[in-house]
Amino acid sequence: VCFVGSLFFFYDFIQMNMFNAINTYLMHDFNLDASELGSLSATYFLANVAFLLPAGIILDRFSTRMVMLVSLSICVLGTFLFGLVESTGLAAICRFFTGIGSAFCFLSNVRLATRWFPAKRIALVTGLIVTMAMIGGMVAQAPLTYLVEALGWRHALFIDAGLGVVVLL
Repeated sequence: VCFVGSLFFFYDFIQMNMFNAINTYLMHDFNLDASELGSLSATYFLANVAFLLPAGIILDRFSTRMVMLVSLSICVLGTFLFGLVESTGLAAICRFFTGIGSAFCFLSNVRLATRWFPAKRIALVTGLIVTMAMIGGMVAQAPLTYLVEALGWRHALFIDAGLGVVVLL
């Protein structure tokens, strides 16, 4: 259960770090300078920070599984739509939604770990969950860059969203 939950964290770290692979293409296609690209990228983190507290409240109130499914769906939808949009404003909205979904990721996994493992194993399990996230961060670097170079950034994001659907299932 915790491994499957950690796949959400894996996917989340791809979303968090994917701008390293697509930034040049975004700057060209959206006609952005470096500071505008930074602002676009920051919309993910703005949403993530803004929704961490509500995520905790929601996780205390509703089923962890349902919260994870809904929040992962929001991430996947935001990523898919980001690959479709033609304007910077809509791209920022899509990144914002991806950030909202991602706000639930770590807290959900901690919740799972505390339910499925005794207290003396929480540090180990949390370490394994975070390891999955870091592997996602690694995938967002060279592998995603190769995919972007081979297929273009939009198609790479559609594949990324498809990966999210697989994790969702």
